[in-house]
Amino acid sequence: MESSVHGVALVFEGGGMRNSYSAGALSVMLENGLYFDDVYGLSAGATNAVDYLSRDARRAKASFTACLVGPSFRWWLAPLAFADGLGALRRGDGEARTGCTLPFDFAAFQANPARLTLQAVDRDSGETAYFARGDFPTQEALMERVRASLSYPIVFPPTRIDGRALYDGGIGDGAGIMLPRAKADGLRRFFVVCTRPRGFRRPERPNRLYDAFFWRRPRMRAALDTWARRYNAELDLLARLEAEGSAYVFYANDQGVANTERDQAKLVANFARGKAQAESELGAWERFLDKR
Repeated sequence: MESSVHGVALVFEGGGMRNSYSAGALSVMLENGLYFDDVYGLSAGATNAVDYLSRDARRAKASFTACLVGPSFRWWLAPLAFADGLGALRRGDGEARTGCTLPFDFAAFQANPARLTLQAVDRDSGETAYFARGDFPTQEALMERVRASLSYPIVFPPTRIDGRALYDGGIGDGAGIMLPRAKADGLRRFFVVCTRPRGFRRPERPNRLYDAFFWRRPRMRAALDTWARRYNAELDLLARLEAEGSAYVFYANDQGVANTERDQAKLVANFARGKAQAESELGAWERFLDKR
């Protein structure tokens, strides 16, 4: 395998089942040989990132449109981590038990020369935990770190890695969009795949449930209480980078599902909408990337 896009960070936003739209964009990238050398993903965007690096467009689609049964609204974790939903996550079990499996091509993932960075947030310190290539020596290690990035507070317990209790990466630096890490890695051009439409901003109001749940974790509370404000600031930064010509943002302008959607027909249609928008923007993508 070889990369075809150098010096541009490919950044996948999270967003639960809204990432079915992003999977459509991902498939267009792979079909047109757009192989980025630097890839970043968190939360549900981590699923897109690992499928992108294994160059498996069919699995990327199936991860958000198949295996939609399970005891919690995070059923989309099952096809990624080979688990049977909430019970398996709590057990830390990595084996499929439902008969619905999506094999992951770890050999292809390893053969891809691109750099991958995932992130989660440390419950006790509130600091962002980053995972790069050296942290994925096995498929089990990779999926464990993807699971950490997906572990949404209250819904799931933290994923424990190297003595740290880790939650959803969207709470960490960038508040859901991994620009801070990409910039720290020296990149100055960014291709960002968002799961919300252009112009969206999150309401900035406190969540008392988080405050109550993490009453003994002040740094985690602080990260959660500032989450919306930090996310909106990151979107404002993206707008400035777009105006400067140093970022291309694929906004999900025809997004048709919420992050908790489980209706298969709606998710398949959402994938198709994402792919159609990506195909319509392909020329603009290529013009942006040709300026690198």
